[in-house]
Amino acid sequence: MSQRSRSSRRMVDKWSTKQLFNVYSPPGFLDGDERIVGETITSDPSMLIGRVIEVSLADIINDYSKMHVKLQFQIVEVTGSNAKTRFKGHSFARDYLRFLVRRRRTRIDSINTIKTKDGVPFRITATGFTTHRSKTSQKDAIRREMLSIIDEKANELNSMDFIREATGGKLGSYVFTKCKQIYPLKSVEIQKSKLLKPISS
Repeated sequence: MSQRSRSSRRMVDKWSTKQLFNVYSPPGFLDGDERIVGETITSDPSMLIGRVIEVSLADIINDYSKMHVKLQFQIVEVTGSNAKTRFKGHSFARDYLRFLVRRRRTRIDSINTIKTKDGVPFRITATGFTTHRSKTSQKDAIRREMLSIIDEKANELNSMDFIREATGGKLGSYVFTKCKQIYPLKSVEIQKSKLLKPISS
């Protein structure tokens, strides 16, 4: 048998041992439902534990306007051909952020380490965009208000409700409504989140 034939056979054998697994969203993330959000392949199911997959929010809720929101889910359990996950974080596509910066005059970032009502810690990055160039004192005032409002909302909501509001745009809109009273804003976006400690089942 030629070396090429043996190589081809090893490749076939390698793929024949692999299995396709359905990856599900965390319980409670989508109005209480666990839905298939992706697929992954492995020959050893135990190797899936800890694997992180990235999914566009638009693909999950069928809303093209959320294409820029990238969700990260981490596999925590495998049963049969199904893989269960927990929410690990989210971020905005870089192209979308560049687009926002180009259109706005001043960018204001705030980074919070918060705990939700059920004690789950997250690091949250919010970004506001003013309609005109603002003074340093105005930027500082807006940043302080952003930090305060996000912390307040986190204290009111359990982790899954907070995640949905942060990734879906509701939290950003709420912060925008409060902060635009300080200085005219175009928008406020919750552009990144990171789970700092696993959510208890």
